Amino acid sequence: MLEWIRFALCALFAALGIFVIFTSIFGVFRFRFVLNRMHCAAIIDTLGTLLLLLSLMLASEAPVYAVKLLCIVLFLWIGSPIASHLVSRMELRTDRDALSHMEHSEETEKDADGIL
Repeated sequence: MLEWIRFALCALFAALGIFVIFTSIFGVFRFRFVLNRMHCAAIIDTLGTLLLLLSLMLASEAPVYAVKLLCIVLFLWIGSPIASHLVSRMELRTDRDALSHMEHSEETEKDADGIL
């Protein structure tokens, strides 16, 4: 009985992970602005990978594999936001029309002048 519950949870997390990944891939091709595309790509890195690796953690019988997969998740959660932040700052610095693509107020323009 316990094996069936574990199998059902593995299948559920894997299906949710695949759904999130395909939805995010659709968003990457759907959006035109770089920062929107980057947001969708970051969802793949964080939520989709977490769900798939959580499914693998539940499926593994040895706890050593689960610890290794947890280390991979932590490494991705540390690296992905940093990389996304650097790419977004580079986009704002190189694309002078970036603010025309965004909804913003006058306060945002004042803050963006410091970035640009």
